[in-house]
Amino acid sequence: MATWEDLDNESESDKDDAEDEANIAMALVATVEDEQETSDAESCADSENETEVYSKLTRSELIDSLKELLGHYENQSSELRKVKQRYIKLLRLHDSTKNELDILQYEYNNLKIVTKKGDNKPMYEHDAALQEFITT
Repeated sequence: MATWEDLDNESESDKDDAEDEANIAMALVATVEDEQETSDAESCADSENETEVYSKLTRSELIDSLKELLGHYENQSSELRKVKQRYIKLLRLHDSTKNELDILQYEYNNLKIVTKKGDNKPMYEHDAALQEFITT
């Protein structure tokens, strides 16, 4: 199964290579099937077991199965890319929210220090003094 690193490192040429490899594998399976059908009865037991497995499917069924599997692979790969993008987006949102929280906590702590060091005026008087300073 493909991982996120695999998908990051996978380029279009890699996808083409994977598709070429799948086509070669299909050709090899078809060649092996043809050779098994034409082989004589003196083949070894392992090869007879393989003949039993492959003889249940026709060549077109094998090709259709491989195409279906490649389709599933592509669907899963694109779904994994979407999930990865969403994950990265959520990580960025988390980081920005955490940074904002840190800034707000810092400002809150500074405000607490200022109010403790202040001349014990109620806060609205500080606001009025600030407004008066700004307007003059």
